[in-house]
Amino acid sequence: MADGRDDVPYDWNKVINPDSTKKPAKPAHGKGATPPKLPRFTLKLDLFGWLMAVTSLIIVVGILVLFYMSWLFQAEGQRVTAQDQGQIPITEDFASGQPKPADVLFRIGGSSSMGPTVMMDLVSAWMRVRGYSSVKAEQGDRVIEVKGSRGGKNARVLIALASSQGGFEALTQQRLEAVMSLRQVLPTEADRLSALGNFTNASSEKIVGLDASLVVVNRNNPLNRIDTETLSRILSGEITDWNQVSKEVEGKIVIKLENLGADFDSSPAGRLLGDREPPETVTFLEGPVAVADAVSRDEKAIGITRRSTGGVKTLALNERGARSVGADDFSISTETYPFTERLFVYVGSSGGDPNARDFADFATSPPGQELVARMGVTPLRLGAVKVLTPPDAPSDYRTFGRFAERMNFDIRFYDGANQPDSRAEEDLKRFVAFINKNQIDKRRIAVLGFADNVGARATNIGLAQSRAETVALALQGLGVTPGVVRSYGDSLPVGSNSDERGRIRNRRVEIWLCAPPACPLINLGAEAETATRGIPQGVRLGPPRPPAEGEPVPKG
Repeated sequence: MADGRDDVPYDWNKVINPDSTKKPAKPAHGKGATPPKLPRFTLKLDLFGWLMAVTSLIIVVGILVLFYMSWLFQAEGQRVTAQDQGQIPITEDFASGQPKPADVLFRIGGSSSMGPTVMMDLVSAWMRVRGYSSVKAEQGDRVIEVKGSRGGKNARVLIALASSQGGFEALTQQRLEAVMSLRQVLPTEADRLSALGNFTNASSEKIVGLDASLVVVNRNNPLNRIDTETLSRILSGEITDWNQVSKEVEGKIVIKLENLGADFDSSPAGRLLGDREPPETVTFLEGPVAVADAVSRDEKAIGITRRSTGGVKTLALNERGARSVGADDFSISTETYPFTERLFVYVGSSGGDPNARDFADFATSPPGQELVARMGVTPLRLGAVKVLTPPDAPSDYRTFGRFAERMNFDIRFYDGANQPDSRAEEDLKRFVAFINKNQIDKRRIAVLGFADNVGARATNIGLAQSRAETVALALQGLGVTPGVVRSYGDSLPVGSNSDERGRIRNRRVEIWLCAPPACPLINLGAEAETATRGIPQGVRLGPPRPPAEGEPVPKG
């Protein structure tokens, strides 16, 4: 071009769109919009502000810590309360309303003193008998695990250490399959467990052995016996010096007792105290060995503990109106010794756990009873024993005793009924097996009935005869007809008639074996013959026969 700019290239886009050189404006809203810039906020604190912030943080953290500590304290308090009350701990293995863990055969809980001393060995033996290998027991905090394996699968039995009451409560909550107890189930507990069966009869109530609480003193103490009333006054602190007990001893009495936890109230010491509290000077020790050891080292000490060997002397006991009784095997097996305690296992008979029932049956079987005997507990093994009859016994009873042997069990009855209790049911079956095994002539069997002293003598003779006939009829039902059925009324009390526990022990039936070939006829005697006048309706003197239809059966 003439102006000399022909060689300059043109940007035709600028010519067509002069504003194209500007950056396109971004929309105020929608996609591509630029967010509005926020004003910057800078927190500026002076020294006072920082102190306030730190103080507030400390207060918040402190409140959280207090809440946490309060929760811990409450949880620990509940745990201690549960332990003091003898409750089964609520854990994954003992969850309420949940099925037992898949590897658990059954769970048994209750009296803490029965767990390590009896249940652990019985459960271990049961597992071995049932084919489990590598069986071992591990004791943790209030729980014993007995483990084994069979067919390549591991299995456990859990033993919860608590109290008899805690065991029944946990069974009600379906957290256990069996209960171990130092006492009989209470009527209220049996009612709550009725869906699992009748817990007051032999189908659910199993007695695995008999233990005894001994009253022990130092070997240098000259005492050989003590009455239960004096012992009660010692435990309550009413008697504090030995010279109040005997002129042969002096010095301040020191009391040592076994710590039974929540089971203390149902123990002999707890029953003697009743509603009273023991003095603060009483020392509670863990286990019978500790009590025996403490008494053996203190000449002024007296203790009550379960059976234990050691450098101590065991005192014979006598209750008001009853003869003195020592803690020998015969007195314990017949429950004549006042502080004899039955060791119970309770299992459901209706819809209960089959493994738990099988274990209970094993514990009461001859192999299980052999194991119980090795534990130092009196087993329920039957035998005939030659015994000395008391000098104050009726003359024909003393004569009879010179030529006969007494079986080492007594038949006792449910309270307020003429029905043999759960132990008696099983003892009668064992007795028939004993008779058959030893080929004993049934004519040699004598069944002798006794009563407490409440009411007229004639009435008590009739009641005792009725009890003897009830036992004779039960034996007849098992194929054994006794040669003699006899009443001795309220003679020969073995317990105090001043309290109900003693009266229950006096309502009993003894079984004797006469010398061959048969029992001699026992004359009722003039006293019994004159007493037949006024015998209550439904009571008979003579050979046993079933009561007629509608005929009332005396209670007592």
